[in-house]
Amino acid sequence: MKSESKLIAGILIGVAAGVLAGILLAPQSGEDSQEAVSDAASDFGDKLKDKFVDLVEEASELKESLGEKISSKLDDLINLISSKTADARDWASDKASAAAEEAEDLKNRG
Repeated sequence: MKSESKLIAGILIGVAAGVLAGILLAPQSGEDSQEAVSDAASDFGDKLKDKFVDLVEEASELKESLGEKISSKLDDLINLISSKTADARDWASDKASAAAEEAEDLKNRG
């Protein structure tokens, strides 16, 4: 996205420079040239503003998308940890029961 922004900025600057050069080299009165430069600058500003709004919208959509993906991955991780914790608890309980049974057997033998 960074290279796209640079490309778009370069194109807009090139267009503005071309329009300005065309206006300055055209055979018009000073007042007409000033009006043409003013109009071109206004158009350039509007295009730049529109591009900035588009970029802000894209960034917002990307932020939302990433937020949803991160939230989903965190939920998956929490579920995995809960599952593994339950497995570890069951394993520990089984081992404790087995140890208690073995202790009881040793007690009964002795």
